Amino acid sequence: MTIRNIRGVLIGLVFLLTWSTARADVTLLVHGYLSGDDAWESSGVARELQNSGWTSGGRVRVGARGEVLLPPNVASGQRVFYLADLPSEAPLTVQADALKGGLIALRKQRGQEQTVLVGHSAGGVVARLLMVRFPELAIHTLITIASPHLGTDKAEVAGLVASTPLSMMAPMMGLDTLNRSRSLYEDLVRERPGNFLYWLNHQPHPKARYLSIIRQEGFAFSGDNTVPVASQDMARVAALKDQTLPALTIGQDHALSRQDGVTLARVLTR
Repeated sequence: MTIRNIRGVLIGLVFLLTWSTARADVTLLVHGYLSGDDAWESSGVARELQNSGWTSGGRVRVGARGEVLLPPNVASGQRVFYLADLPSEAPLTVQADALKGGLIALRKQRGQEQTVLVGHSAGGVVARLLMVRFPELAIHTLITIASPHLGTDKAEVAGLVASTPLSMMAPMMGLDTLNRSRSLYEDLVRERPGNFLYWLNHQPHPKARYLSIIRQEGFAFSGDNTVPVASQDMARVAALKDQTLPALTIGQDHALSRQDGVTLARVLTR
């Protein structure tokens, strides 16, 4: 067995030991771009969490005037997950502000319970940005699923199209999201000095557990063709190189699936 393999085994043991002492009282699920809170239900993730003893607390939404709309309170002492509903076409900072409002409202309703954030795709970057900007929220754990922490060339292509005359035709083709999402695309282009992700990835991150669930490299129509595999791993974020848990890999495409629910249930229960 090589030194590298021994190191991997030791890290895995630490992972199991640290998670065995964790208790997530509240988990907030954050959807990605062009998605919504119902994605966690339609994919089967919510059902897998419920099958593992978690209670669905409902949706956390932001109203037209910026007010936070919370579901009825769930009795304390239960492991509860909530579904965040964010403006997924908005810039990352706007989404992070909305997420902050939801978290503060939940804290007022439920008290100071241990909080875990789970973000899919761009939602994982939104959650990490929130932790960096508002460390006083003291998030216990961040779990991201197929998130573009180092950016994605797909955002660059979409941004390029949105900046050409073709964007004028987008509404006629049902693609007006190209125009509404231009600022978001700029936030998610591949990391390089001077852009948003470079800034975020070099900011001090609060002490917490960081876990990446990444998609396996695929070919043609298999695997994740939206976000590069390396970009999904928070261990590659400059500010987090020594703070992340060993990543977990699932062999499927970019979308959420029931297998993500199985994986989350296993990790959160530990």
